[in-house]
Amino acid sequence: MIAILAMNFGVLLGSWKEIMAGMNDFLPFYASAQMVREGQASRLFDVTTENAFVHRVSPIVRPPNNHLPYENLIFLPFTYLQFDTAYVIWAFLSLVMLAGIVLLMCDFWRWRSTFSFTYLVVLAFFPVWYCLGQGQDSILLVLFFALSFWLWKRGQDELAGFALAFGLFRPQLVLPFVLVAFLGGRWKFVRGFIPGAILVVLLSIWVAGFHGMADYARILISQGTEGSAEALSKQWCVRPGLMPTLRGLLWILPSWVPGNVRNFLLLSGTFGALLWAAKRMRSAKDAAALDLAFAIAVTVITLVSFHSFLHDFSLMILPLLIAGSTVVSSARVTEKRAYLIVTLGFVFFLTPLYLVFIVLTPRVGLFVVPTVALLWLMSRWETNSLPAPAAERHTAEPISLRTA
Repeated sequence: MIAILAMNFGVLLGSWKEIMAGMNDFLPFYASAQMVREGQASRLFDVTTENAFVHRVSPIVRPPNNHLPYENLIFLPFTYLQFDTAYVIWAFLSLVMLAGIVLLMCDFWRWRSTFSFTYLVVLAFFPVWYCLGQGQDSILLVLFFALSFWLWKRGQDELAGFALAFGLFRPQLVLPFVLVAFLGGRWKFVRGFIPGAILVVLLSIWVAGFHGMADYARILISQGTEGSAEALSKQWCVRPGLMPTLRGLLWILPSWVPGNVRNFLLLSGTFGALLWAAKRMRSAKDAAALDLAFAIAVTVITLVSFHSFLHDFSLMILPLLIAGSTVVSSARVTEKRAYLIVTLGFVFFLTPLYLVFIVLTPRVGLFVVPTVALLWLMSRWETNSLPAPAAERHTAEPISLRTA
């Protein structure tokens, strides 16, 4: 693990000069927040105006903004700082958020693990470092999912739904999860999500106005078409092959595969996976089974998300931690299955593999294969490997945040 951590840190240092020059994804957040601060919020989704603010730091032309305007309130304080200082502080806050994620996840584990060890495990996951280097907001999204899971575990479903609504700056990940929860019979969760979503939309209207929200809807629709993939690739140099999703996998298929076949596979795979995850959630009967149902749902929405990149794959750290906790606490994991678990986990934490798929060839979509394998293993654990008294043990123990 030390070697992996060193390699991850080395990748960040190797990109430091480009990061300080604004050649990462933090710049659009910084520029959009400047637009809000300077009274240009109604033009947040005007590509020309947005890039005029971007060019104050870097000459790179950025693709259209596709985040709800309320998120700019988070980045507004950073506009009072120089770009490089703002990025460093955001990266530090992201590390703090990772610590919060670890605390929330460790609170319910039945096996003893120190905070520091679990934190290092999270840092060994390359998508987390990729997110840090890009200055992306995906770690904040993981925090909202972790908080939602923490509330979910405590039986506060409505608060769990309300908390997750604040992650709607990435609707392509949040809304599919809510759909799974709805189809899975988690009515209280959905009931809590609705007022949170309304609050987020009202905040966005307050920031950008109705005109700005209309532009936001237009951007979403344009990026949700098949032609958007070609546009992203040719005009903005955004390659769907770098998506660790079903869409990314289908994008790297040979050119002779017809487009209508790809569309069919994408739609059938997406809806089939969501319905399967909802079925697993509905059939969960105890606390341990619900843990894995949550992990399965998060894995599925990461897999089928229409517009997600490697930094969004940071979300996979939650199902990996939940699955690891379940396996360690289970007394019925065979040697063969333990070997499969270790091997699969090694693939997810193998930094050189990520670098090969990113640098040498845009084939990040191939990570769909181990993701599907993880889903299969988790579905088998839910029926065959969970210890029967798990839920009883949880209810008998006091809940406390422990840091060591």
